[in-house]
Amino acid sequence: MRQIFKGKISWVDIASPNQEDIDYLRKKHNLHPLILEELKSSSQRDKAEVYDSYIFLVTHFPCWNDIEQKSYPWELDIIIMNKSLITVCYETNVEMREELMEKVYSKDFESLYLGDSIKLLYFILEFFFDYAMRQITHIQTKITDIEQNIFQGKSEQIIPSISMVKRDILNFQRTFRYLKETLNSLSRQGCRVFGEKKRIYFDDLVGDSIKVENLITSFKDIIESLENTNNSLVEHKINILTKIYTILSLITWPTLLIVSAYQMNTRYLPFVGSRYDFWVIVFIAFIPSALIFFHLRKRKLL
Repeated sequence: MRQIFKGKISWVDIASPNQEDIDYLRKKHNLHPLILEELKSSSQRDKAEVYDSYIFLVTHFPCWNDIEQKSYPWELDIIIMNKSLITVCYETNVEMREELMEKVYSKDFESLYLGDSIKLLYFILEFFFDYAMRQITHIQTKITDIEQNIFQGKSEQIIPSISMVKRDILNFQRTFRYLKETLNSLSRQGCRVFGEKKRIYFDDLVGDSIKVENLITSFKDIIESLENTNNSLVEHKINILTKIYTILSLITWPTLLIVSAYQMNTRYLPFVGSRYDFWVIVFIAFIPSALIFFHLRKRKLL
């Protein structure tokens, strides 16, 4: 699917490119064969490459999947020229792309952004940064819920939730780390192609990517601190249970030993056959346990 928006510059937006779209770019914009070949399918890594009079960008932005409950990198390829901007994506039914198109069809879009290819680039990337910031709020909400559950005594139940949040943060962090490096490369090379006056746009994009990355890093530090706190609480509970079971074993061991002795098939067992022999044996069996119990209480181990 190909859309073309025209003002002082032209913006060619292609979603799920087919051979007809590739042929159009070859004839209309005379792009390098390597770029045309790369646009046929998605790429795995971000990059910024400078050609004679244009720059080819491969960028990825985190996109949340409600069904799988995780984020994945959504690719946007961009070719920046003096009088044209070409964007290529490989997934169309993505919420953030649909929201971008709603802004594109507003009445002021042409006058504001179709007069300069760098301003248009800035608008598109800024929109995706803002969208990523909004997506990150679900991580903040989950972190708040985890914190509340930890101190409500639900330490064991939230361990899977902590792992899922750490996975979300890792996916966001990985995506923006590569994106920041690509924008740094664009900032260094873009001024040579489009002039020093455009540096402010490139540097601002780098700054915004750093803001998002810093926010993600702060979430990473918070969830790791909460995980350590939760692990300490779980370990404390385990230590208490271990102590209880150890003390119970110590107290009941003499009683079990004496009772077991009377189950042996021997010819002579003390007190057996005497009056009240059952109660005498029970009394004797519990004396060592009682002594151990009171000794532990005296030493304040119970």
